[in-house]
Amino acid sequence: MIKLLIADDEALVCIGLQSMLKWEDYHIEIVGVAHNGAQAEEMIEALRPDIVLSDIKMPVKSGLEVAASARERYGRLPLFIMLTSYEEFEYARSAIELQAVDYLVKLDLTPQSLGESIRKAASLLRDYRTMETYPDLLQRGNLQAQRDKFFIRLFNHLFESKSQYVLQKEDLGIEFPAPAYLVCTCRILGPDTVPSRGDKLVALCASTVQMAKDTLSTVSDCYVTSLDLRNFAITLPALGTAPDTWMPEVQKLLADMAGVLHNYFNVTVIGAAGFAVEDPYQLRDSYWAARKILPAAVKEQSFVFYDQAEHGDAEQPLFDFTELRAEIRRAFEELDTHALHSVISSMINSFEERPDLLVPAMDAACSVLYMATSLLTDGEDIVESIFEHEPEGYRALYQMKSIDGIVSWLVRFRDGCCEMLASRKTSYKEQVVRNVQAYIRRNLDTKLSLNQVADVFNFSPNYLSHLFSRIAKVNFVEYVTNTKIAAAKDMMLRGEGRIYEISQKLGYESAFYFSKVFKKVEGVSPREYMQRMESVR
Repeated sequence: MIKLLIADDEALVCIGLQSMLKWEDYHIEIVGVAHNGAQAEEMIEALRPDIVLSDIKMPVKSGLEVAASARERYGRLPLFIMLTSYEEFEYARSAIELQAVDYLVKLDLTPQSLGESIRKAASLLRDYRTMETYPDLLQRGNLQAQRDKFFIRLFNHLFESKSQYVLQKEDLGIEFPAPAYLVCTCRILGPDTVPSRGDKLVALCASTVQMAKDTLSTVSDCYVTSLDLRNFAITLPALGTAPDTWMPEVQKLLADMAGVLHNYFNVTVIGAAGFAVEDPYQLRDSYWAARKILPAAVKEQSFVFYDQAEHGDAEQPLFDFTELRAEIRRAFEELDTHALHSVISSMINSFEERPDLLVPAMDAACSVLYMATSLLTDGEDIVESIFEHEPEGYRALYQMKSIDGIVSWLVRFRDGCCEMLASRKTSYKEQVVRNVQAYIRRNLDTKLSLNQVADVFNFSPNYLSHLFSRIAKVNFVEYVTNTKIAAAKDMMLRGEGRIYEISQKLGYESAFYFSKVFKKVEGVSPREYMQRMESVR
């Protein structure tokens, strides 16, 4: 919901504005009414409205002074729509200079003109929120980072379902038009003149990977993914799954790339290529086949290729993360060090003194590492600090060639992570919001209003609204809506009832209203969403 504050010194005007529109049709919640400029400033600070509908001429401080103060303190938001009884250009010019969304004359105000102004503000608000939340989304670097995360999740089998994979692939504009694809994992070696860690090494490796991307993009429709400082993966197209249909071309491609990188940066790039798969969702098999033979590439200082006749099919006994993933996610999100210690210890116990489980142990360690860096605030910095005395930092994991090395890494990760998370003192206010969020998740079958939840926790609605928005970075109504829609999507995927039954389970007053809210959040109706899910299964 969009939060609106009304500010006018005339009580009848305030009442009229509140009743002039059906505000819920505009997805707007009126969070407060101020009767002078000073009160408006206080309520802006306390309630953080998205839009302020303000009279220009008010006691104590004018609406223009309030807008100027808000611009200086908070930036673009809140947006202001100015009202006045005077049709004087100077007022309009001042409002324009303060970047007000609109300037409306009270005597000419109609539901149509007010509604048009509100729609204009809501549209501008969406644009600002997009810019503030994803400031560099369309820039190459940020998009590449999102694609890197996509491929890392794909390689490590961290998608919850194939439908989730398909939706993210579409969102990121990733296409797989070739008949088949394979993964080659590459490692950057040398030169000896660069220290084993530090800014020079970071700059060298980043430049090498970027050059690899630029070199390959001119000759092949492929994706290059940074795995860590010295390792990257290339997802390559193939004409088919039979090695003779793609191997000669891929061998030349990799050799040419390595030659360019050596000439530019004096580095040696070696690698291991897995086998080709027709379904890109199965690229995990190709990735782990490549990882399995990477030690041979390091030994031979060249590129090697997985031989299915020699190694058999891709039946790697990889670690089953299906149940543990949810436990680890909850432990990270709730900073539950006891649960985290327990689940990682169970993984360690499964691998100790089992050299035959080298590949699944590496798989498990990589998965839990990825979850830590993705789910924890400053996760990569936290993990880096745990391994700060290692020449390669936490990335030393990728150099492990024995089960003992991986187990030792997991022990250090577990103990260091639990120690650091335990030292993080969650503030009282943060804990309050966590409790409210937990209460919401436990009561999705009811109609959760701000007033009702505020009563449960013995707060005023205004205080809880402000606190929740500041700590959770999303307002109360949006959080409830998003949480319910997420639960609805899960129910649909599991086939737990028809649309009207799901709407009842989530406390909606009607299936029609539920469908309206669902489409507002997801962009498609519940029925269209279910059909879309069926099409990708």
